Amino acid sequence: MSTETIAAAIRESGATLTPLRISGRSKWLDAGRPVRAAKDLSLRDDTGVVSYVPGDLTLTVRAGTTLGEIERVTLEHDQWLPLDPYGSSDGTIGATIATASAGPLAASFGLPRDLVLGLEFVNGRGEVIRAGGKVVKNVAGFDLSRLLTGSWGTLGVITEVTLRLYARPRADRTFVVALRGDQATALAQAAYTSLSPFALQFIGASAARAMSLGEHPVCLIRLGGNDAVVAEQLIALSRIARPEEVEANIWTALRELEGNADSVVRISNLPVQFLGASASILTDDFASIYTYIDPRRGVARVIVGANRERDDAMTGAIGGSGDYVADGTGSSGVIFEKLPSAEIWAHASPTVVAGPLSQGIKRAYDPHNILNPGILGD
Repeated sequence: MSTETIAAAIRESGATLTPLRISGRSKWLDAGRPVRAAKDLSLRDDTGVVSYVPGDLTLTVRAGTTLGEIERVTLEHDQWLPLDPYGSSDGTIGATIATASAGPLAASFGLPRDLVLGLEFVNGRGEVIRAGGKVVKNVAGFDLSRLLTGSWGTLGVITEVTLRLYARPRADRTFVVALRGDQATALAQAAYTSLSPFALQFIGASAARAMSLGEHPVCLIRLGGNDAVVAEQLIALSRIARPEEVEANIWTALRELEGNADSVVRISNLPVQFLGASASILTDDFASIYTYIDPRRGVARVIVGANRERDDAMTGAIGGSGDYVADGTGSSGVIFEKLPSAEIWAHASPTVVAGPLSQGIKRAYDPHNILNPGILGD
């Protein structure tokens, strides 16, 4: 599938005012608010490497390329894209950027917007637009790449992405620590002083059980770099905890916990605010509710499974969400990523684009409102 094919499809839909449902491999179509679309536009077959310059640590791929394929291509040059959104590696890079999905590595390597150097997209008029560049040092006016990142396909269909890569670390080891007493506070403080982990996550009791990590809350810590750096950090970690090494695929297990969830709620706050509440949040023991916290980013994720415990859990979550911050840029907020029905969406988060600025941008890029209409509550 070419960019021109996608542009032609959008122009045709614009002429007939036919709303489009934009998708990659359709792995997460139940996320976001219900879309009012009469036709699908899938980028599943729009795959492949456009250019790869290992010496510059840059890679340009078509939007339908999966994260797994990017990992395989970059591995050949001992490089990697440290982007590990929750879900599966079968997800596409286009969908990952469009939804701004991030995982445990974000605290150390940045959010999707930090790893995108440039992109190509087709707006709601069927016009092809390029933003950013294909080199790390590139400054050229208004940053359209960041505007498209997290826009959920409502401003344009991403067709091509240029990414910033990193050298793959010589050592990459993961450890688990049982969280007892004030262990969580000590580990969080160490992450700012004696430790520089690639990833650090507090895992609630139910999630730990589902991942075969025991019956109590735990901390997963990923240490990387050269052998000497990792060894030094492990010594520092052993002074405050008793770490046990586990296989690296435990991070895949964590990301995939959300696969069959009915509801996903992200709670953000100042990191210090989470430390006092971590003990009570992580020890809540509902079989169908998984909770994990990134204390460095100040983000907690609450995952609710599909059974009768869901309704009570969601009632509590929605009841306390009156002051959520839709774009996640405030000091605290509740962001709903997935909810089980349109009725709950209407009550919990009817829209995140009510402001005149958001509406003006939408009209400028998609004047006919044919790109994923409704997904942001528009």
